[in-house]
Amino acid sequence: MLSRLLEVHEIILVEAHDAAARVAQLGDDGTNDLLVSDVIRTGEMQAWFLAEHLVDTPLVRSSHAR
Repeated sequence: MLSRLLEVHEIILVEAHDAAARVAQLGDDGTNDLLVSDVIRTGEMQAWFLAEHLVDTPLVRSSHAR
């Protein structure tokens, strides 16, 4: 489930980067700022957070669980 959410975040980030580049070429600084500041930065942080939760971590057993 988290991997699907991460995949969707990555798709949104690709689209947002493309859109930011297009509006920058058109001189639309306001929309570019909105995309970069609100969508891309937030999305990158969320994608990183999700990816960190998907990293394989070794099972650590408590000494009390024996």
